[in-house]
Amino acid sequence: MHTLNQIYRTAGQHPIKSAITITLICALGLFLVNRVAVESEEPEEAGNLPQVTLGTAEGFAGGDSISVLGNVRAFTEAAVTTERAGRVVRVNVTLGQSVSAGQILATLENAAESAAVVQAEGAYDAAVAARAQAVAADSRDNIGVDESQNTLASAQNAAVNTYKSAYTTVNGVILNNIDTFFTSPNGMVPGLRIEGFGQTNYLNSERVAYQSLLPDWQQRANTLTVQNNLDQALLEAETRVDRTLAMVDSFITLFNRADSGRYSDSELQTFSTNFTTLRSSLLGSKSSIEAARVGLKSAKDAGTRADISTTVSSVPAADAQIKQALGSLQSAQANFAKTVLRTPISGTINSLNIKSGDFVSSFQSVAEVANNNALEIVAFVSDKERDILAVGDTVLIENQYEGRISQIAPAIDRATRKTEVRITTENTNIKNGETVNITKEVAATSTVTTVVNIPLTAVKFEIEDGFVFNVVDGKLVQNPVTLGTIRGNSVTITDGLSATDTFVVDARGLLPGSEVTVTQ
Repeated sequence: MHTLNQIYRTAGQHPIKSAITITLICALGLFLVNRVAVESEEPEEAGNLPQVTLGTAEGFAGGDSISVLGNVRAFTEAAVTTERAGRVVRVNVTLGQSVSAGQILATLENAAESAAVVQAEGAYDAAVAARAQAVAADSRDNIGVDESQNTLASAQNAAVNTYKSAYTTVNGVILNNIDTFFTSPNGMVPGLRIEGFGQTNYLNSERVAYQSLLPDWQQRANTLTVQNNLDQALLEAETRVDRTLAMVDSFITLFNRADSGRYSDSELQTFSTNFTTLRSSLLGSKSSIEAARVGLKSAKDAGTRADISTTVSSVPAADAQIKQALGSLQSAQANFAKTVLRTPISGTINSLNIKSGDFVSSFQSVAEVANNNALEIVAFVSDKERDILAVGDTVLIENQYEGRISQIAPAIDRATRKTEVRITTENTNIKNGETVNITKEVAATSTVTTVVNIPLTAVKFEIEDGFVFNVVDGKLVQNPVTLGTIRGNSVTITDGLSATDTFVVDARGLLPGSEVTVTQ
């Protein structure tokens, strides 16, 4: 600093000398700068060059993979649904319980169905007995015509009494029970005395209908004889009993709902109990009508056989009667079976949606049973993923558990527009209902040798297609390629590269012409 100050003072005293001095200083500065630059431009050592790895499409085969989501479900599972409406009277199982195939889960109200089975069994036994009589009659060419007539007369009298009894039952239900809930039962508007919850008009109109229905029924009951059309009369009685049953069911529904007006909860509960008893009484009347109808038909058939027994063997007719009776019995048993809810498979109850006292509708799902120890996974894959999958392939579930492809759908699912794939596993760490990730590494043996697939990292993409790098004399050289389908972490090369040509596996950050070091 002292020397510079002296120079500046001297330059002020001698202008010519000062110009020469400044020129010398600038020259000295340029020399020093150039020297530093030259020293910094030392050749880069080979150890500092970018390192690259070369590979081939053959070597990369097997590096492709797919990843999809799948839903876990039981290999065998079933939904238990009702086939008819009714009230649940018993539930025999609990949620999570293990059950065997055919075990009863719940029972619906089935008094009428049970009675129908007993009646059908009786008719079948009668048909069998009639056949035995027919065989005996053939041996003596005779049949008890008088006996058949007596049987027919008894059946006809039973039908008349059943018709009258049905009237008495319905008349008592209407006048002694239902009418207590109407202000003016015989008026133009009976006036429902309980909250109707949408059924007021129906119940009022039904009570008005009974104002003429009951007197007409009473008159027919008083004048009905065995000479009348008893089949039609029994059908009419059954229809009216069913109509009364519908009214009783409506009132039971109203009693089971909260009523903020005239009646207390305890009173409503009592009403519900009483009307349930009335319902059973009406079902008994309906069963009696069915029994009278079966008995009447059986007696008529026996009379027909008696009429033709002198000229035609009655054994074939008896056989036909047995078949008819057996058909009626099986039909009654089928109707009874609809009231008993059974599990079709063995397994665990995963859901149970009913309890005793519930009223269920037809085709309502009440339970789900599944074998939670045997699970399968359902996944949907695209066409490209489908091409590299095969039945028997091993996949990885949640990157931890092994599974095996058991089924591949032959067609595309219309809803998902993908192909369904099912995977089985014996692993117990996944649960029924879970959503899991499925991955599969494509083995080299599953890759078609004529297809050239390379990693996406090896491609430098351009507006159209791209290029890969090769190393020639230690420098990167561009190799243009034509790109095909991109699948996962790989891309298909349709032109410009063969399966055995080498290329730089990872071209990210590299430039053409750069010097590089090749590593294994």
